[in-house]
Amino acid sequence: MKYQLSSGEVKTLIAKKLSHTMSVDPAQATNEQFYHALALITRDLLLQSRNDFARKAEAQDCKKVYYLCMEFLMGRSLKNNLYNLGLTDAVENALRDYGVKLSHVYECEPDAGLGNGGLGRLAACFLDGLATQGHPATGYSLLYEYGMFCQKFIDGWQAELPDNWLPGGEVWLVPHPESSVNVQFGGQMENIWDGPYHTVKMHNATNITAVPYDMMVSGYGGEGVSVLRLWRAKSQEFNMTLFNEGEHMRAIEQKAMAEALTKILYPGDGRREGKSLRLSQQYFLVSATMQDIIFSHLRDYATLDNIPKRWPSI
Repeated sequence: MKYQLSSGEVKTLIAKKLSHTMSVDPAQATNEQFYHALALITRDLLLQSRNDFARKAEAQDCKKVYYLCMEFLMGRSLKNNLYNLGLTDAVENALRDYGVKLSHVYECEPDAGLGNGGLGRLAACFLDGLATQGHPATGYSLLYEYGMFCQKFIDGWQAELPDNWLPGGEVWLVPHPESSVNVQFGGQMENIWDGPYHTVKMHNATNITAVPYDMMVSGYGGEGVSVLRLWRAKSQEFNMTLFNEGEHMRAIEQKAMAEALTKILYPGDGRREGKSLRLSQQYFLVSATMQDIIFSHLRDYATLDNIPKRWPSI
């Protein structure tokens, strides 16, 4: 829904966010602090809209859409969300009272380092379009610490620098550590049968924790809100036993693998190691996502028999 907030109401919300989260008065706040305050206000509104939208979709017995992609070219969230929620004019007028230009605040937000090319832009448009059309949708990808690269010219030559977007972009992310799942790499698989029941046990696998972070994506008009769930790789507890036994490399293997999995968008794949890392990233995304979808489905329906009725066919 579009929010009918006056510039005075927006001004009050900004002052409260600046005071409560950054302990700063609007008269002394920087453009960067205004950006963070507005991002938090917008994120709160989107979370509320998403909850209302989810309840409405459930009441109407709508199917849920899930879209997996290795990249989502989201761009900058503040400008897009304010426009979709119909709040651009109110925010602009509120900031004008503080002597701040909204265009300058927009420039404080980095482009989300989650995608680079046409595939990523298409994925982002899917989430926007599904929300606009009122379809409950969740996108799944990886929470890359670094985007493609930052371009800088030094003495007339192009230099590629790390695109560290998270310090300014993480304000849009809502962590859900309680929904973390375990992804196993390598090891040996043991099939266990108990009559008609089949289970699988893994031995000597490397365990990586996938921690989800949610980004809200508004549709035009604010009627629907999609969710982009991003997985961050995190190593499990340090294996002190292996380390004390002299297996130093194996002891730090989990931490090193976890850091590499979600370190950078599009690792160079000119070598075998790069290809292997890219394949590991894809496996990590698919494994974590399927676990999340199935756990969520079982929580809601306690059976997998009705999946065709609850998920759209492709």
